[in-house]
Amino acid sequence: MADDLDRRAMPWLKSGFDWEGVAAAAGAFLIALLLGWIWSPLFWIGFAGFLAALAAGRWSQRTPPDIVEGIVAPCDGVIVSIELSDVPNELRFAGQTATRIRIASSPVSTNKIYAPIAGSVDALGLSQGEASVPLAMNPEDEGLTRAFATFESQGEQVGVRLVSGGLGPRIELHVEAGGITRLGKVFATRRLGGWCDVYLASGRGLMVWEGQSVIGGETVIGRLKADTLHAGDFFDADEAVIVDARGAAPVTPPAADPEPEPEVEFFDDDYPEPDEVSVPEDPAAIFARLREAARKHGESD
Repeated sequence: MADDLDRRAMPWLKSGFDWEGVAAAAGAFLIALLLGWIWSPLFWIGFAGFLAALAAGRWSQRTPPDIVEGIVAPCDGVIVSIELSDVPNELRFAGQTATRIRIASSPVSTNKIYAPIAGSVDALGLSQGEASVPLAMNPEDEGLTRAFATFESQGEQVGVRLVSGGLGPRIELHVEAGGITRLGKVFATRRLGGWCDVYLASGRGLMVWEGQSVIGGETVIGRLKADTLHAGDFFDADEAVIVDARGAAPVTPPAADPEPEPEVEFFDDDYPEPDEVSVPEDPAAIFARLREAARKHGESD
């Protein structure tokens, strides 16, 4: 890998345009020139189409992180919500509810969608929208283009739902159901932005928060199995609980083993009671008794 970087003249050049986007942009520019020849203000209408075609064809090469059981963001954008939600039937998820991470992408975002985990493609679906709904103002509106994909790895599932405007083709899938994909591999193309909902089984470790900007194929948003603390969590010493920076309910840490009480040693030796302890006699009393004894002895003589 290092040798490849050394031989590459422009290692920072990791973006470009699809040929379809370039062709569409060229056609839009010619139409803009024609409209401008008819009436000069009409040129800018065609030029807007030229810019939209370039934005729709823009892609970027990504380098996924080397992380075990990691989950990466499928697309560029901003996380607008993290909440529990019902899982669409098209994803064929194991549970009825899951944690949904909703990512909103602007029309000028890169158009590639990346696999969130390494594994097999369990479910796949695509429904093209209606041309009468070219713009998507709400991901739940009718007539939009929607795509569904569920990825599975060692019994763990991650679902992805893509939403974009109805004027198409806005979304194309590049994988087949039952296929194998690696982490960060391109599995779809979505043009001119939209929404991307990522569904994770409840209890999985999250490493993102609302309002965070993410990079598709590179930003780690969680782990498949969360047994310990992850980035985005911090410890509140005053409350003695683990506080989730995403606003989730605090989790009480496992109680530490109590320190053993110090053992008190008892001795069974027979110590004399305080009353039994002999106190040394006063010397003055001893001399008094001796003098008394001597006096009595003298009188007896």
